[in-house]
Amino acid sequence: MKRYAVAAVVILLVVVPWRSTLRADAVSYTVEDLGTIDGLVPAVTGINASGQISGYVNGPTGPRAVRYTDGFGWEYLPGLGVGSIAYAINGHGDLTGSHSVGSGTRAFRFRDGLPLEDIEPPAGSTATIGAGINEAGVVVGYSDTPDGGLRGWRASPGLPAQTLPTLGGTFAMTCGINTSGQIAGTSTTATGAQHAYRINVDDTTDDATSFDGPSGISNACAIDDAGNIGGYSLGSGVFHAFRFLTGPPVNVDSAHSVFGNVEAIANGASAGWFISDVDFASHALLHTDADGAVDLNERIPADSGWFLSEAKGINAAGQIVGDGTLNGEARVFRLTPPKAADTTPPVITSLTASPSSIVPPNKVMVPVTLSATATDDKDPSPVCTLTSIDSHGGSPSDAGITGPLSGSVRAVGGATYTFVVTCKDAAGNSVDGSVNVVVPPDTTPPVISSVSATPSTIWPPNDSLVPVKVAVVATDDVDAVPVCGLTSITSSAGSASDFTITGPFEAVLRATGGRTYTLHVRCLDAAGNHSDGSVDVVVPPDTTAPVITSVAASPAFVWPPNGKMVNVVVTVSATDNVDAAPQCALTSVTGGAAGDALVTGAFSASVRAKDSNVYSLTVTCADRAGNRSTAAATVTVGKDPGAKAATGNNSSRF
Repeated sequence: MKRYAVAAVVILLVVVPWRSTLRADAVSYTVEDLGTIDGLVPAVTGINASGQISGYVNGPTGPRAVRYTDGFGWEYLPGLGVGSIAYAINGHGDLTGSHSVGSGTRAFRFRDGLPLEDIEPPAGSTATIGAGINEAGVVVGYSDTPDGGLRGWRASPGLPAQTLPTLGGTFAMTCGINTSGQIAGTSTTATGAQHAYRINVDDTTDDATSFDGPSGISNACAIDDAGNIGGYSLGSGVFHAFRFLTGPPVNVDSAHSVFGNVEAIANGASAGWFISDVDFASHALLHTDADGAVDLNERIPADSGWFLSEAKGINAAGQIVGDGTLNGEARVFRLTPPKAADTTPPVITSLTASPSSIVPPNKVMVPVTLSATATDDKDPSPVCTLTSIDSHGGSPSDAGITGPLSGSVRAVGGATYTFVVTCKDAAGNSVDGSVNVVVPPDTTPPVISSVSATPSTIWPPNDSLVPVKVAVVATDDVDAVPVCGLTSITSSAGSASDFTITGPFEAVLRATGGRTYTLHVRCLDAAGNHSDGSVDVVVPPDTTAPVITSVAASPAFVWPPNGKMVNVVVTVSATDNVDAAPQCALTSVTGGAAGDALVTGAFSASVRAKDSNVYSLTVTCADRAGNRSTAAATVTVGKDPGAKAATGNNSSRF
């Protein structure tokens, strides 16, 4: 069944050999062109056991949900218009997805002959996206949360959505569900790492971690009825397609892949795609335990005209749907395998190691004995043997195979050894299983003795961006020098654009008065243990008001006292300890009777020329921090004594 995806402890990385040539007995698929609807090529999202396909088409006005059925071809889903997408389909042909409802988005459950059912958001959410549906019609999906994240939910027919557990973090998406009700999805952990996980029927969770261990990244939406989940996981800087049931994740894409993803799983067969490091194009991918990773372009006739880019869904019969090109034109395909006498690999029912944990880590070689049990649909006695021991970067001398089901490993503290067992039936079908033997790791985090910032106080608070350097002193009980660096910055105010990490120990902060920035650092040892610390950088507030150095009114004397209104202009000079140009304006005029004075502009007023009136024109200057100063100039209705003295004329002829 298909599920659609929207996102230094050593762990197992099982690399599956790349098959570059077709085996003589390799499956050769029949490939079908699934055509178009209204001239549009659909995007496929899944396939059910009977070969029906879910998807959508992107028309000129938006997407619209469609379903493909043999004998009918592509059809729009009744009751769902523009703005709808079908993300998954179950064995009955029921679908789920999302569609536009008014100004919002709702998940839907579509069942033939029944009214369309919208799934309302859980409390606190505003929208729902339906991403997976099982045979019982149970839908899983995700919704927004009030803090801007996502949270997974499960909704049975006729019942409201129920919020699902996470791996301890605040972000989770659930997007695949199998017949028994197990759910695949992605969640953040309590430490903020993003991991693929499985939610069991009793709401317990299984963390798939990643190829890079607990601190790495993985994402999953695919799940089959056995509980295998699949998606992509980060390992050594590259995202690889993976499958997970128990233990460590298993790499299922090509050795030539620079990115891979599992889109769907059925009966343990993983379908998806990988980007080749040869042509950097996307190739449709199939992984089975019998054949390993296969480029599906090698499983169709060479002269078919097809290039298969992505496998999007697989069913229990082995049919695969996806996207590609036919003679250079975009198309969607369905692959159907021929029936074979025996292509089913054995099933490993039990695999254990004794001892499974080695104490103390004294670096001596310790013998390990394996016990493996497997069943097969045709062969009553599949044979299991130890085929490899992965020391995950340790010395080749740290591990060795000593017998069909025995080996020895060196007790190096913090090491994990993965014993890979291959079980084969009489037809040559094989399945790999693995079990870990661990040497208890270093679990003590580094000790951060000091965190300092230069500068620790920023002045002046002029809103400029100021570079800051952080120094960290840390020690560890094992490592000589733990690795430290800035991880985040929080601020008492402002937005994310006001602070940026520019290097492992460098940042820029905006010098806005009154703020405190907290620069968070993390130190890790080689085992992945970490400690967090922080240091504050303070920007003191600007509390000093501007200084008004001069204020003058022109004219300062009004004559004659004829009762008319006279325009007055005010000039101001002011300085500030931070702002280059504090903002000033005329804020009031007093004096005379009511109506004798009026503010007419930022620096202008009108006063009445009434004998003996004296007007006070008050100017206010403010800086960006809101500090204010005032000063006043006077306008007197009377003769300017200075002008009189200058002329030497003591008489008036007004």
